[in-house]
Amino acid sequence: MTSSRRTATLAVVLLFLAVVVVGCATTLERSQAENGPSPSPAPSPGDGMAVTDLSAIGCARDDPADEGELTGAWAGNDTGTYYIRQVGDCVWWFGTEVMDIAPGATGQRGFANVASGRIVGTQVDLEFADVPLGDTVNGGGLTFTYDEATGQLTLTEQRGGRQPFGGTVLTRIDSPPSPAASPSPSASS
Repeated sequence: MTSSRRTATLAVVLLFLAVVVVGCATTLERSQAENGPSPSPAPSPGDGMAVTDLSAIGCARDDPADEGELTGAWAGNDTGTYYIRQVGDCVWWFGTEVMDIAPGATGQRGFANVASGRIVGTQVDLEFADVPLGDTVNGGGLTFTYDEATGQLTLTEQRGGRQPFGGTVLTRIDSPPSPAASPSPSASS
């Protein structure tokens, strides 16, 4: 083929592709105008994918000084300690049973996980994942119910995960009062 024939063929192919792209875009715009935008299909629980609402991440900037009722340390009936932070209806936690955390070490004996989610009324819905500090690998969805009278969170549902979540009851740890700031010693002359 001559150079001018290759150039002409390439021009025709590019023109054809441009027409297809414009045609598809016009059809999509017309379809959305008539029917509304088509939603992305949500993964179903049966396909092995958890549905995660990451909108909780934005809550920290709403009022980072806000400390909701669940904020504090919680003891799990799985020998773990869960450090929970609540801002508005958003909840985060770090849970672990690793006792002596060696900085930078991974795969230490015991679990370590993080979670985020939302609280509605007394129900706390979370997505959790184990992190490599510990030696377990699990993750999925959890629903806890908060009982203010007993100061407990009770696991009522687990979605997904390779194994059952261990902490079925979390009990608030009453933190000791912070020591009063001691006056600084005055300089003697």
